[in-house]
Amino acid sequence: MTDPMSELVMAGATSIVVAMATSAWEGARERVVQVFRRRGDDGVAAIEAQLDGDARLVADEEDADGTRQDLLRPWARRLAALLREHPEAAEELRRAVEEVAAALPRTEQHWTQNVTAHGSGTAIGAQGPGSSVHIHRGGTSQDGPQR
Repeated sequence: MTDPMSELVMAGATSIVVAMATSAWEGARERVVQVFRRRGDDGVAAIEAQLDGDARLVADEEDADGTRQDLLRPWARRLAALLREHPEAAEELRRAVEEVAAALPRTEQHWTQNVTAHGSGTAIGAQGPGSSVHIHRGGTSQDGPQR
């Protein structure tokens, strides 16, 4: 997946999990379901069940932020798989990220994410629309917007 796609996937995953257990959740849930409709009825049912289960986890856990952090990677994988199968969904996902970010309560719009690359690996972190992207390559970093 290209870097802009990776950025979009991370922004999408972050938007999904940050919206869980907030007043923005119902709208965010519906937008995510719309993006996944390309997978057909069975795919939509599975995503709805996953969204509902994950939202319950966030709501029920004492450490909601830790639970959200744990859910980032699985949601990034789901979104990456969707975009590999349906690259035309990228623009719809981008719009969904923007809408969800705008609907979040102000206290939920400040996000923290730690990204680490080991050895000669590459790690990319992005959070929401208009965020800066930090790319870490084998112990060095390049900060600032990467497009």
